[in-house]
Amino acid sequence: MGRCTSRVMAFQSLRPVMYRGELVALAGRERFHLLAPWLEDRAATDPELRLVAMLCLYHHQVLRGMLPDSANPAVAERWARLALGERAPGQVAGPRDARRE
Repeated sequence: MGRCTSRVMAFQSLRPVMYRGELVALAGRERFHLLAPWLEDRAATDPELRLVAMLCLYHHQVLRGMLPDSANPAVAERWARLALGERAPGQVAGPRDARRE
């Protein structure tokens, strides 16, 4: 008979990732899990998939203590959009932005 070995499975803390009021992923310290079926077939260059990935990175950074925690999904989205170099919704273009456009 085989030797019985016991392994303790460590459960990691997962944070819900919300986008447009929908739960789209769960983010942990080591990885994230996409839940929204509409993201499955998106190309890696798809803007919404990239935004969701950055939202996951925000929560990953919070779990690792690199960013302050916030229960407000708008904070995560603003961080993700700024990290991608986008203007946050409602942000007014400044003189630098006008030169780029």
